[in-house]
Amino acid sequence: MKSLRKIIALFIFIFITGIIVTVVSINTTLNEKNPTEVVKAKDSVYLIKAAKKAV
Repeated sequence: MKSLRKIIALFIFIFITGIIVTVVSINTTLNEKNPTEVVKAKDSVYLIKAAKKAV
């Protein structure tokens, strides 16, 4: 019975350690100060006007 408690305690320790490592890893990834890429939309008004003239 004592060995069963030790095994359960070991699994609980590994489980909690895994959760903590995962949370810290995700938190550091989200807190990086890298500038996000800005997607610039090209002006397509001239294409719409050209399409209307062609029709």
